Amino acid sequence: MATNAKPGANNKYVPAIIMGSLILVVLVSTLLFRAAIKGDVDLPALLGTKNNGVLIRPPRAISELPLQSSTGEAFDFTKQPKQWSIVIPVAAHCDEQCQHTLYITRQIHIALGKHTERVRRYLIATESPLDAEFENLLKQHPKLEVLQANSTEFATYFARSELQPLQNHQYLLLDPEGWFMMVYDNKLDGKAVLKDLKFLLTNSHENEATN
Repeated sequence: MATNAKPGANNKYVPAIIMGSLILVVLVSTLLFRAAIKGDVDLPALLGTKNNGVLIRPPRAISELPLQSSTGEAFDFTKQPKQWSIVIPVAAHCDEQCQHTLYITRQIHIALGKHTERVRRYLIATESPLDAEFENLLKQHPKLEVLQANSTEFATYFARSELQPLQNHQYLLLDPEGWFMMVYDNKLDGKAVLKDLKFLLTNSHENEATN
């Protein structure tokens, strides 16, 4: 039986369907990401994965920690590009544990490959000035941005979340919205941390998120 439908008549809807699907994927992933930040959703458990770091519950906002740039100006995280950040707290002297943390986080950053530009490293110095040996060591880490924090304010900030990253030789993961969400022991295998980061980078869309 003949029909009056023209060949390909329904094809005009295909681009709209594809575009709508893409928008829906971005919207759902962004909402899921924001819910995970607030602690409303355990994203690793939901997706059947296990994180290797220790989740900070609830996450802590970096905006609550007064920071300065290496030039002494107030540091405003909201003015930085939306990236994931590895944050390394240090004192004025970089001992063996500190040197190991700098090395392992640098190697993790390099190993991210195509995702390297989506992650940065910050060093938060709680004492100043850094000694000459430390300053010389930092020349081996040209992409590491140095920030400064008052030692008392830093201790108080993390005491409220029962964390002591400086004393315990830990480094932290900061999400693109400025929340400290995970902490890592520097003795942890770098491959385990890399696995966490790759999972987060694959399942987040920080560049599409809106304020």
